[in-house]
Amino acid sequence: MLTLITFPGSFGAPSHSPYCVKAMCLLQLSGFEWQPKYLNDPRPMPLSRLPVLRDSETLIPDSAQIQAHLEGKGADFYRGLSDQDKARAHALVQMTEMGLYNILVHDRWLVDECWTHTREAFFHVIPFIVRGQLTRKLRKNIRNKMIAQGTAQFTESERLEQMARDLNALAMQLGDQDFLFGEVPTAADAAIAPVLDMILNLPAKTGARDLLRGWDGLPAYVGRVRDQLYPTP
Repeated sequence: MLTLITFPGSFGAPSHSPYCVKAMCLLQLSGFEWQPKYLNDPRPMPLSRLPVLRDSETLIPDSAQIQAHLEGKGADFYRGLSDQDKARAHALVQMTEMGLYNILVHDRWLVDECWTHTREAFFHVIPFIVRGQLTRKLRKNIRNKMIAQGTAQFTESERLEQMARDLNALAMQLGDQDFLFGEVPTAADAAIAPVLDMILNLPAKTGARDLLRGWDGLPAYVGRVRDQLYPTP
């Protein structure tokens, strides 16, 4: 049986990480039998991050590599789609994982009202005596990464303008379909919906959360992906 090594869940999602939820959804789509193994500290894992798929004695890190591994075992995540649609799906996934994901990270870690809840949900297993020092260091590292990457350099209104363009692209592709490429979910839905889901369920009010909650069609779309692809608790 395949084993997905993943962060535990929080804020209504089966994992802290949208990439871990993406891997769960891909496994659900693949039809292969699998089980989760929850881990709080990813440092012993390849690349020092999660998710990681264990297939016999092989460890496959990174959700994109996990997708490729499952495809190598026969999974078809874009059955019936044209090459043009597959290229469009790739572009939308990249847009989400390079853009909307950074909005999620920014608000979780750098918006004070969210950070209070994020710290408790992600790090409650760390002994209290060292938790404060460790989480302050981690938050500083995230802030520096967000500044270097660019997201934290923009004003709130500038971030929301960029986010709106990404949401518009997703909404245009979705149209009146159930999923991004038709009536059945694909790997694009497995990657994109978890990011949107976690923005929708940020633990405090932010501009990004409000923008997405008010975007016609996208919250309902996320609900359909949850129903179809999220593992049963």
